[in-house]
Amino acid sequence: MTIKELAKDPLAQLSAGLSGILALLNPDVLLALFDALFASAPQLFSAISVGALTLPQVLPPESAAEWVVIGAGGLFMVYLSREIWINFDREV
Repeated sequence: MTIKELAKDPLAQLSAGLSGILALLNPDVLLALFDALFASAPQLFSAISVGALTLPQVLPPESAAEWVVIGAGGLFMVYLSREIWINFDREV
């Protein structure tokens, strides 16, 4: 088999393309990113729950109690973001 025949082989093209993509993406960085996301799963779940389920129920705020809920939710989101960032710093 010559090089020209090998270059036309679909399996060779697929494997060359995948290896090129993996070389560019650096699998070690992707695995560290996955580990950091996995370690942050509880914080991510809580942030998504607060952001998607709780806060929209009180937006736009009409009373002082709703402003308190929004403030508490915002502080909680800041706390969760800090915890996620710590996990990323530790893993990556």
